[in-house]
Parts: sequence; structure tokens; C-alpha cells
Amino acid sequence: MTLRMRLAGSVWTNHMARAISVRGYLNRVRLLTILIGFLLVGMARADQILLVPLDSRPASGQFAQWIGRIGGADVRMPPYQTLGRFTSPGQPDAILDWLEAQPIEKLDALVVSTDMIAYGGLIESRVNSVPLGVAKARLNRLVKLRERAPNLQIYAFSAVMRLAPTATRQAASWRMQLARLVELEDQSRQTGSPELREKIRNATQMVPAEEVRRYRATRKRNHELQGHLLYLSKKGDLDYLILGQDDAREYGPHVSETNALRAAVSQNNLDARVFFCEGIDQHSNILISRAMLRAANWAPRVRIVFSDPSTVNQIALYESKPIRKSLEDQIFAAGARPATGDGLYDYSLFINSPNPRASSFEIFSTLLGQEIDLGQPVAVADINLGASGVADPRLFQVLTERNRAEKLLSYAGWNTAGNTLGTAIPAANIAAMSHKLGNRSVDNEVARCEFLLHRMVNDFAYHRYTRPAAYQLIAELPGASKEETTGSSLSAVNNFVQRDLARFLGEYFRDMFFGTKIDASDGAYTISTLEDVKVWLPWPRAYEVRLDFKLRATKN
Repeated sequence: MTLRMRLAGSVWTNHMARAISVRGYLNRVRLLTILIGFLLVGMARADQILLVPLDSRPASGQFAQWIGRIGGADVRMPPYQTLGRFTSPGQPDAILDWLEAQPIEKLDALVVSTDMIAYGGLIESRVNSVPLGVAKARLNRLVKLRERAPNLQIYAFSAVMRLAPTATRQAASWRMQLARLVELEDQSRQTGSPELREKIRNATQMVPAEEVRRYRATRKRNHELQGHLLYLSKKGDLDYLILGQDDAREYGPHVSETNALRAAVSQNNLDARVFFCEGIDQHSNILISRAMLRAANWAPRVRIVFSDPSTVNQIALYESKPIRKSLEDQIFAAGARPATGDGLYDYSLFINSPNPRASSFEIFSTLLGQEIDLGQPVAVADINLGASGVADPRLFQVLTERNRAEKLLSYAGWNTAGNTLGTAIPAANIAAMSHKLGNRSVDNEVARCEFLLHRMVNDFAYHRYTRPAAYQLIAELPGASKEETTGSSLSAVNNFVQRDLARFLGEYFRDMFFGTKIDASDGAYTISTLEDVKVWLPWPRAYEVRLDFKLRATKN
């Protein structure tokens, strides 16, 4: 039976059966996996990793640092001021200077956004301000680090440019029309539908011709640079490369670009070193996971449970491939593998798929609650997000009942399916690795609880409650907009977000994690305090928030 058939069919049948006699079956599986795990204790793991993130947003770097801490790794990034801010690009040459000054010879791995090194970050990669020659020269300078450290593992990721330009005030009047234009053009090429010609003519009139020219030139440059990345992979200068599809749809110029890249990967026998994944913001997480699992010489087996298996062939919003394929890609890219039919697995990934049928969701949520209550290793990815990217409150309620939140390996539910899967899977991989390899230190366990609390406050409370209220405030402020807000209006929004989200953080800590018992390798601890809380808007908009804090545990 193929992997796809297992994901779409037999997993559902199996988990229906498990719902009937879950305790005895799972206890047998748990005993087998624990016995296997004892054989792996003491194996090496990644200790020190350098990360050049996509930009200065929390999703680009902060999440990956937290995931590293769950497994005891020190993930270090360039100085914050070199990473840019919204339309102000990062500083590639300063970052390269910083990298060259690091003790490269002592590192376990380097995880790097080629968009930051080549252009100055994701936003800058969408405009044609950096010539191709300059971008190539910067990448060539990056891979020269191997001359000092031949055994250094370099994990890179690059964005296949999304359909729409960045949402700024300047582009607000035409950006979505441009995205619609290029989508229609590709749909016309693929289907030959004559009805689309009039729509294309109308869309063309809605976009300044100069913006269309710049857009096409930018895509051409980026595509040529990604060809250069494949060349560097072929040479062995890059050990692993993810080509991540930024926000997209079924049709668009990204389709032909990706097909050409796939053909080049196949022709050059790079299939084992180059992956094509949905999304881009989460790939620091994915590659941190892969680097740490590789150092530990361990690949977790992931059992998949969908809230509604009939949805796995759907294409999620802002993505270009079916959910089952996106899931498969991110599991493998993160260094894990789907569980096979032998019944053995290291953790279960419960996925709340888009718009599940009520009967299916009820069975799913019941089974999820049972497994968490039994102490089984469980991670949760909520991709039932809708157009606003907000997690499902029904699932959140299941997770927050009966002290369940503290028991999870990971949880995520933000923005897109790819972003969510690429956060939940890496965090679960590293938490499972920490438990499996006997590295269950109090610091690692506190980091796991911190990241769970962070995700629940950020993914659920912020996007469901605080962000909509911030948008309402923005609508009332002079000169403010959802795309970009500055000056005193930005200060007002920032102050509101700080107060409101800190309130949710305090409530969620008190209700879910205060008093949590931790069984660490050196004894028992209890999470007792929430400290060093900092909340702010990292970019001049309310779309994302930076949330920092620490949990403290007291030894019993």
C-alpha cells in the first residue's frame, strides 16, 4: 500500500478501531518504543547551530530558537539590527561578516535563508533592487565557509516567489489585481479556455504597466538564482536545500517555475538533497529539526490522524498542492518519516483538516482527548484556519480541558497549513527526541512548555481576539492602515497589543501551566512563575506580534 493510500484511508480505519480499545493497544506500542529508545540513549545531538533567518519576524527565527532549546541546542542568530524591518532590508554583507567571525569549525550546522543572504530578506526578494550578479556573489561568499570547516553541514532554504507583491500602502490599489492577472494568464495557458481572455484584458488595465514589468523581472531573477542554488547543491556546497512555495494558488507563474526546478533536480540526481515544500516562514524550524535529528542519528516515526480524511486531497488556502502531499513533504524535510503499517510509531500527529464533517470531528476530538489523557506522545496541527488564519476554537477547547495542554509535544495553528505543519512537526520531533534519547532535562521540558504556551497565546489568543481588536483600533486612527501604520498611531496600536496580549498570557499561564509537574532526569520539578514578559509589534503592522517570556520551575 502506498503512503498516500495510508494517509487517506487506512489511518482513519485504524484510529476508529483504536478508539474502541485504545488503552491496551497503545500501552503495548509504548512499551515497544521505550525498549527501542533505550538502545539510542547517549547518541550525539546537535549542540550549536547558527541560523540566518528569513527576516526579523518571530516566525522566521524566534520559533526555531525555541525548538532548538527543547532539545538542548544553542541556536544563534546574527545581530537583530542586521535582519531588517518590513520594507527596510536586512544587511547581507554585515551578516556575512558576522558569519566569518564565528567559530565555524566548532559548529554542528548552519541553517540559512538564501533570500536574506542574496537580497536582504523575504520582502526584498519580491522587488528587483539587487542585481543577479550581486546575489550570486553573496551566496558564493557564504559557501566559502566550507574552506575553513569542510565538515560543516549547510542547510539552506529559498522562497519561490508568491503571487501577490507585499502588502504596503503604495501597492494597496493594484497588488491583488496583479496577482489575479498572472493567475489568469497561467490558467489560460494550462486550460486554453477562451473565456479567460476578456478577464485577462480587464485585469491588465487595473495594474500599472511598469509594476507588471518589475514583477516579471523580479521573478526571472529569483528563478535564475534558484538555478544557481541547485548548482551549489550539485557541487556539494549545500548539503540540503528546501525550495519553499510562498503564498500561492493552483495557477500562477510559480507552477512553471517549480516544474522547471523539479526537472533540474531530477536530471542532476538531487532528489535526496532538495525538497519542495509549501510555505516559507517555517523552514528555519524544519531545518533546525533536520540538523538536530541528523546529529542524533534518529528519525522519528509519525502516526497521522486526520479530523476528516476526506479532505486530504484538498488544496489548502494559499497553497498549490494537496494537503497530503504538503504533509508528506514537511515530514521528510524535517528529518522524520511517516509510520508504516507495523503499528510502531514515536508520536501521533493529530491534524484538524479544513472544514471537517461534524461526525468525523467528534470522533477525532474524542480520540485525541483519550490519547492525551493516557499520557501518549501527541502533537497537534490545526489547519482548519479559514481565510483569516485563525485556529479552531472547538479543538482549542479539547486541548485546554483536564490539564491536557501541558502534556502535548507541540501545538500550532497559524496563518497557513504549511506554516502550521512546519511548526508543529519540528517541535514534536525535537521533544520526542529529547524524551527518546534520555535527555529529559528540566531546561528542555520547561522549553517545551514555554513553546506550547507561546503557541496557544500567539496562534489562538492573538489571532482570534487581540489582532481583530487591533485592526478595529487601526480603522479609527488617523493615517493608519492594516498594511502599514507609523508614528503615534503605531504607538497606540502597540500599547494596546502589549496590554491585551499580556493579559491573555497571564490567564493562559495560570489556567494551563502553573503548577505543571515535570519529571526530569535529575528529579521532579514544578512550574511556578512566569517572568520577563515582553510584547511588541516587530513590524509597523498588527499582522504578527513578538512575545517573549520565561517560565521558571522549582525542584520539589
